[in-house]
Amino acid sequence: MRASLVTGIAIVMLANTAQHSLAQRRVTHEELVYVGPSSAMMSQQIGASSIDILEHDLGDLNGDGSDEFVAAVETPKIIDGARERLVVIFQKQQGKWMLWKFSEAPILNSEEGGVLGDPFDDIGIQDQVLFISHYGGSNWRWSMEDGYRFDGEDIILSEHRSYWGSFCDEKVEWEIDLTKGIAHCASAREECPEGFGDNGHVDSIPKMEAFEIPNTFKIKFEQRNDSTIRFVSPKHGMETSL
Repeated sequence: MRASLVTGIAIVMLANTAQHSLAQRRVTHEELVYVGPSSAMMSQQIGASSIDILEHDLGDLNGDGSDEFVAAVETPKIIDGARERLVVIFQKQQGKWMLWKFSEAPILNSEEGGVLGDPFDDIGIQDQVLFISHYGGSNWRWSMEDGYRFDGEDIILSEHRSYWGSFCDEKVEWEIDLTKGIAHCASAREECPEGFGDNGHVDSIPKMEAFEIPNTFKIKFEQRNDSTIRFVSPKHGMETSL
């Protein structure tokens, strides 16, 4: 009888210890992501027979204290020789994940990266900003990252960063803040890989410039490529476009 009592107490103590350990263990971000909608649920809500998820994340995008689920996905539909790609955003409504926003506009397809292949790099939500990044090229490399914010009505482009350049040659970098209405640009010389040239040119002074831009632009998440906005720096004449 005493042995059974001791054994019972030991089991309870072990159970309490295990529960305490689980309560104290910090749940990882990856574990949180897996509580998002299933592939089948996403497929059904976007009207696709199936999807492949390229990347996904959880984060509070609209500032209501609850996380949205965002994913870059591919469907079986072929457009311009490549599978259709979408950025999808889901919200929890009455305990169920429901499609909130989706568009093909913010993401490039798998054939648009040049020699380096698929240009899609990453997608995520940080500090209430949805980031989508790409890179590609060959001898000339490029990269770009768009940041989107919820303005109370729409998800709109709020910031943009880009780079293009080539080893031993010119490189140009841009940072555009559409919310604050300011653009930064810089032009310099890219380093040569070891054994492929003299890097004396990298000591030259880069051209750098910051200038004001209108903060009235409203480029919606769903209309990212509907129009082109061109920027030219007033001092050095550096150009880019959104």
